[in-house]
Amino acid sequence: MINVLKKTFQTICIYFVLGFLITVNSQRLAAAAWPSHLRENTAICTASGQQSALQIVDDGADGAIITWEDARNVHFDIYAQRVDAHGNVLWKKDGVSICSAQENQNRPKIVSDGAGGAIITWNDIRGGSSNSDIYAQRIDAGGNPLWTKDGIPICAEVNAQNSPCIATDGAGGAIIIWQDFRTNYADLYAQRINKNGESLWAKDGVLVCGTSGAQSAPVIVDDGVGGVIAAWQDFRRSYADLYAQRVDGSGKIAWERSGVALCNAPGHESFPVITGNGAEGAIVAWVDTRNGNNDVFAQQVDGNGAVHWLTNGIPVCTVSGNQNYPVITGDGAGGAILAWWDMRSGDFNIYAQRMDLTGNALWVKDGLAVCVEAGIQNCVYISSDGSGGAIIAWNDNRVSAFDVYAQRIDPKGLTKWSNNGVAVSTAFDTQCFPVTINDGTGGAIIVWQDSRDKDKSYWDVYAQKINGQGSLGD
Repeated sequence: MINVLKKTFQTICIYFVLGFLITVNSQRLAAAAWPSHLRENTAICTASGQQSALQIVDDGADGAIITWEDARNVHFDIYAQRVDAHGNVLWKKDGVSICSAQENQNRPKIVSDGAGGAIITWNDIRGGSSNSDIYAQRIDAGGNPLWTKDGIPICAEVNAQNSPCIATDGAGGAIIIWQDFRTNYADLYAQRINKNGESLWAKDGVLVCGTSGAQSAPVIVDDGVGGVIAAWQDFRRSYADLYAQRVDGSGKIAWERSGVALCNAPGHESFPVITGNGAEGAIVAWVDTRNGNNDVFAQQVDGNGAVHWLTNGIPVCTVSGNQNYPVITGDGAGGAILAWWDMRSGDFNIYAQRMDLTGNALWVKDGLAVCVEAGIQNCVYISSDGSGGAIIAWNDNRVSAFDVYAQRIDPKGLTKWSNNGVAVSTAFDTQCFPVTINDGTGGAIIVWQDSRDKDKSYWDVYAQKINGQGSLGD
């Protein structure tokens, strides 16, 4: 009897200890706070070689999935990592391999798969340096690739295919559009791929635009009903214009065969960016030289291919000096919030503007000053704050080397954090090229290239959460 009681007591103790350890470990995982010091931050990847061309998407649980091109194996491969809402890095140290095939894979683009994972596409030259192709891979919430090792071919036609962009199809798959030289001229093609990695349209893609001259720099956004709207820089004339096209979920071209002109004003239109308008249409912004310097213009196109604002677009900013590289996000009300690098003062600063659905500028004429500090502010990135405003991050060398700063702006154009932005990272050496994603609570997860470590000839990847009040951490 005594032996039985002793064994029972030992068993109870073992279960108690195991339960205690599981509880402690779970609490540690849940409580693993994001750093709150400007020089700490969370390491996403510190592997040897260069990590660059960062892309980010939410994981559906207030965390993020990050992908990048990675030269740890000499040539560039594609890697990815997930970080949760509490700052825990969830997958293999320094990231999981998305593609490590021979030769270079670079310039990844990413979209959520709607199930906690992501679909990633990239340029791939495993078939030869003059024969780049488009590949893709799906990865689940646990960091497991779900399709063929090293990705599936989206297009492996002759000659080069490059510059892929990606949007969700709303059903767990994605639509990818790319620049294609199969005819020796730069055209645009598209493919839809389902959640199982099966191509749903014609092999090697359907033609989006094959008119004379080059079509380049495509950007896309989902139309909310299984298709996408694409915009691109178009050289059918002697200088660059902007055109757009809608492709439905079956791969059919919805608008005029050669595309709808968003802007064919004199001068060059370039660097298009796009966001949805919530009604099967889109708002597109770009850099425009019609006035002799670089300005920012924008246009809205509806789901039927009709442009709704002024012919050739409305001016977002035409102040003196160059305005470059706009970025865009939706405002949740059918309009858009834009930010750009601005040289009206002689140095690059950051400005922003909100445009409503009818094309009215809602903030200060020619843009709200987001940061006009000393030094250079550039490489701006924008994401929604989830409440009709935006969170903007940028490179900033107001002190010495470039650091990462950020600002939150509400729908009325009021800055919510410190004047000229709050520092996100001021670690040793350079932090630059930030990308951001809404954290679901009014803040953001910001990820960037970082050279703080001793391997200073290459970039690493670091991340930081900033909450809705502008403080680092949860």
